[in-house]
Amino acid sequence: MSKTLEQLSEEWLAAKDKERQATDDRIAVEEAIIALTGKKDEGSQTIKADGFSIEVKGVVNRKMDWKKWDDVCGQIPPALRPVKLKPELDVAGVRYLQLNEPDVYALLPITVTPGKTGITVTRK
Repeated sequence: MSKTLEQLSEEWLAAKDKERQATDDRIAVEEAIIALTGKKDEGSQTIKADGFSIEVKGVVNRKMDWKKWDDVCGQIPPALRPVKLKPELDVAGVRYLQLNEPDVYALLPITVTPGKTGITVTRK
């Protein structure tokens, strides 16, 4: 007997609750490990425990203010600029070409594969 959409929705919500609880539990254990091992502000350290090897990695996030960068980048020699510029696909542009300029779209050396379909269930 197959399940109803309502039953599957209840199961999905219960699974998401378990997932959130498991994440909270894992984070609590990680914090307890860090309390025992300490951590570097940036970089990793490996601690040996009986039968375990634990890597504790400190992370520092850095974010550039790109508007201000435009103002100062001319003052920094090109060889010393800590910036990488990488090409990024403009998905909206690709969709436009696909729908409106199929001959140009056909020239694009892109691979298109289906992604994971997302599901969100909310209780009313």
